[in-house]
Amino acid sequence: MDLAFFDRTTRGRLIVTGRDRKDLLHRLATNAIAPLTAGQGTSTCFCTGKGRLIDWTVVLDRGEDLLLLSGNPERLAGHILQFTISEDVTVRNYMAIEIVVCGPGAAGFLGVSLEPWQFTDRSLGGVTVQIVRVEPLFGDAYAILAPDAVALRRLLHERGKQLDPAEVEDLRVRWGIPAVPNEINEETNPWEVGLDDAISLTKGCYIGQEIIARIHTYKKLRRRLAGLKLASPAAQGATLTRGGHEAALLTTVSGDRALALVDVESLAPGTQLDGGTVVAFPMP
Repeated sequence: MDLAFFDRTTRGRLIVTGRDRKDLLHRLATNAIAPLTAGQGTSTCFCTGKGRLIDWTVVLDRGEDLLLLSGNPERLAGHILQFTISEDVTVRNYMAIEIVVCGPGAAGFLGVSLEPWQFTDRSLGGVTVQIVRVEPLFGDAYAILAPDAVALRRLLHERGKQLDPAEVEDLRVRWGIPAVPNEINEETNPWEVGLDDAISLTKGCYIGQEIIARIHTYKKLRRRLAGLKLASPAAQGATLTRGGHEAALLTTVSGDRALALVDVESLAPGTQLDGGTVVAFPMP
């Protein structure tokens, strides 16, 4: 199998408009938004004042607006509006079909060559769609945003395999992708769940910046998202120990694989815990 696909229409999408949209989001986000130009995209986090995660978001500059692909859209929209004082900014939901295509054959099937978080318009199945390169699942992955997907689904069924929700969750675990609410929530920070690339250390102030910068500067990180091969069945929320001390908190479990927040002293692949073994991403 070199191409797989699944429907992710239930994921949130927000449109942000108004002349101050980039300035405001730049002051809220962990990554640089202001330098984006039409046709560019980036991934970023939005955090509380204590540096805790509200959302991990893809931001696409479409020229006339910013399109946000969000795992926590209601909370994110409220966060943006909370800091909209006199700025000319509006936030609304964006309705579209979203299908993710992944695997070694994905780029060739779509006819694109994109860097992570970049996007382009294409005609697929006679419909103009936007294609965004997103987080890897079964190799490179692309989100297709379309007003209608009947013809697109027909093409995909002819070419690839449709994944069910359990298979998608298993891929997410194997590739170490954090998600709301299991890993991305107001008990975790971006460093802990591996979102280093969504953080700029040079852009200046943003909500939560002082805490997030301090963790990096003073090496205060105590746990980090890692993969585990479980020795026996375990449930989300369970803890594993090492040497009599708590070493891992299971955040997502899929069969005998799990995502866990692991003590930094136990992160090395091959480390044995009481009930599992630390495994590098992507997990076999």
